[in-house]
Amino acid sequence: MQPIWIFKMNLLFIFFTGFTIGISGAIIPGPFTFFTVSQALKTGKFAGLKTTAGHIVFELFMLLVIFFGFHEIFTHQVFLSFASIVGALAFIIMAVLLFINASTMKILGIKGDSGFDKGSFIGGIFFSAISPGFIIWWATIGFVTIVRVSLFGLVGIVVLIVGHWLADVLWYGFISYMVDKGKMYLSNKHYQNIVRFISVLLILLAFQILFMPN
Repeated sequence: MQPIWIFKMNLLFIFFTGFTIGISGAIIPGPFTFFTVSQALKTGKFAGLKTTAGHIVFELFMLLVIFFGFHEIFTHQVFLSFASIVGALAFIIMAVLLFINASTMKILGIKGDSGFDKGSFIGGIFFSAISPGFIIWWATIGFVTIVRVSLFGLVGIVVLIVGHWLADVLWYGFISYMVDKGKMYLSNKHYQNIVRFISVLLILLAFQILFMPN
């Protein structure tokens, strides 16, 4: 049996690993980031915490899937192709709707946070679920990492996940806070142009998903 101090150092390393993996994935712009930015513009500085809450719920689902041995399904070529098509189409539809409705969206006069925002929470789940890259990550890197830290039992897995989630909370919380603070410098026209820009990014991301190798 290893000394307690070695066990604690290993847990600290596991926490650092989870945080590093989490922040490295979070800082890469994607549909979830774009959604968080749009929600921060509409609802306020706590939007990132709400979207992340939805993201965490979906990650809990993925963890259950892994623990029950279904991770191989998510790495199957047929599923990956299907997920890519569905995810890309969802991005394109949302991008088109955003672009069409951009001229009617106004940022001036928008109120800040007023309690729990179901739209941000559900959107956090949705944009996690339709992202093929997110599912592939959990079915490969996520699965391998969990298997390794499972040598330290349930405690090791919990510490890893807590580190991972803390990275998400801090990053997306920071993004939504900065976006909310920047709203005072935005006019309705600027806001509408940002919405159009995000819609274009979503379309580009959709084509990248469709044509990237699985």
